[in-house]
Amino acid sequence: MNLALPELDQLSRPPDEAAGMLLLQRAERGFLRAALRALEGAFNQPFSLLEADSGEIFYAASSGLTCDYYPRLAVLAEAARRGRPEIIEQESPLSLLAVPLKSWEHESTLVAVSVLLNERVEEEAQIASAARVFGVDARRALEWSRQSETWSPRVLLRLAEATLDNLIQRAQLSHLQHEVNEAVGHVRDTHVELGLLNRLARRLDVSQPLDELWRTTVQWLADAVPAQCVAVVARRDSLSGWRPLFGEHGPPEIIHGECPVDPPELSEMMERLGKAGRRPLVINRPHTSSPTWAFPTVRELASAPIIQGSQLEGWILTLNHSGLAGAELCEFGSAELRLLESVSSVLGVHRHNAGLFACQGDLFAASVRALTSAIDAKDTYTRGHSERVARLSVCLAEQLGLTKEQLDTLYLGGLLHDIGKIGIDDQVLNKCGPLTPEEFEQIKKHPQLGYDILRGVRQLQKILPIVLHHHEAWDGSGYPHGLQGESTPLVARVLAVADSYDAMSSDRPYRPGMPQEQIDQILRAGAGKQWDPEVVDAFFGCQARMQRASTDETVGAIPLDPFQWLN
Repeated sequence: MNLALPELDQLSRPPDEAAGMLLLQRAERGFLRAALRALEGAFNQPFSLLEADSGEIFYAASSGLTCDYYPRLAVLAEAARRGRPEIIEQESPLSLLAVPLKSWEHESTLVAVSVLLNERVEEEAQIASAARVFGVDARRALEWSRQSETWSPRVLLRLAEATLDNLIQRAQLSHLQHEVNEAVGHVRDTHVELGLLNRLARRLDVSQPLDELWRTTVQWLADAVPAQCVAVVARRDSLSGWRPLFGEHGPPEIIHGECPVDPPELSEMMERLGKAGRRPLVINRPHTSSPTWAFPTVRELASAPIIQGSQLEGWILTLNHSGLAGAELCEFGSAELRLLESVSSVLGVHRHNAGLFACQGDLFAASVRALTSAIDAKDTYTRGHSERVARLSVCLAEQLGLTKEQLDTLYLGGLLHDIGKIGIDDQVLNKCGPLTPEEFEQIKKHPQLGYDILRGVRQLQKILPIVLHHHEAWDGSGYPHGLQGESTPLVARVLAVADSYDAMSSDRPYRPGMPQEQIDQILRAGAGKQWDPEVVDAFFGCQARMQRASTDETVGAIPLDPFQWLN
């Protein structure tokens, strides 16, 4: 479903909508447009935008499944005031999701709403009751459900919260970039500073190590600011030690130039400044020449705190102006301070975004593992099969000289290749003994079922050929599409051999694992018939490693890097 969202400030439906949108300033309209687009992109469903207190609709979705929001305004307003996404009404298989959107210019209860599907519907009777509750036609609701993705309430809320948090962080970063541009206007004669901020914005990649970005930033600052030393210093907590400013295993400070004090004393110096050290600060000769100044080697200092949330994490410092004695500019001023403050703000927000992205990555990896566990729980006879097939596929791919991207795709595809078995009858899936032709026809549905389950997940598009085609045969006798030869994607042909090898070598309740000699005979006989002969040759080229991978969880295993799949 392709969703096209009109410009909010050009809408004409309902009649009073244009007047309502005049209340919104340009920055707010941009945020709301981005919010609706992000929500519609995340859920692949249209959202409406309304003011819950007044009932005024700023944007009415023209497609999707909508309901009468008027009887629900009080609940929507309360959800908007609480400020987090909520399911305000649920009648299986439908849920009404409300996502509050903050208004910057005035107190309001703006909320984006959409009706979403919780479970697959096959017949009108399954959705008729929910359709009555939401005041929609049951037949239309059924037609809509057939084109809609399903969302469990828990995943639905997590995705809404992650989308909203990401939007807020983007809005904050956009606001900070606007402030940066204003600051640069005051120092436009310093082109080096403009270049630094531009280069920094291009390096904001949440998947890269934090310490690399900080080191690069310190070097750029050293080029832009006339200082003897530029440093980024983590705060030292008396209870927990150094704050993990540069990652869990990063250094306590990053320094460029000649530091006038011992590096461990930098954090102590800033702590001794007390409250002054917790806001942007410039200290020059009139202060440092005082007998009470405890660091006589520091003549000039400019600093900006690095704050995440309400927590002070560290400081960006420039120490000792490097201008010639007696020169007109021989101390730090507002230009240096604004630059440090801008960089600190951008990198502070970026660090928080990196943390959010890491959480999303953890959630992605945990979700994949949970799906793998769900497959194992469904098919108790093949427990551990998916993990082993993933490792075995990587061994074969390495023997074939495939790329790192193909190895990663095969590993993730191996974990999820049998996800369609979730939709197969338990009695058929766990039957001890031969299957009837009818039962085998059910089993043959699992590649298509798996494809249908995963195809709506953008991050998993690369593994869909594996899920759909891992039971195709080289001679065209496989399923579900009867593809022949190289018509089957290479990654699926590789996994097919790994899948078959594990099936033959593993013990089952109705038979023990086959001897290696028998497996070898079957594979040789099937090369050019059931399996790609080149992949079978690769198997015999790394046979010893394949055997170890069947029992050793470290052989062939590669880290499930969520950054690759979330980018």
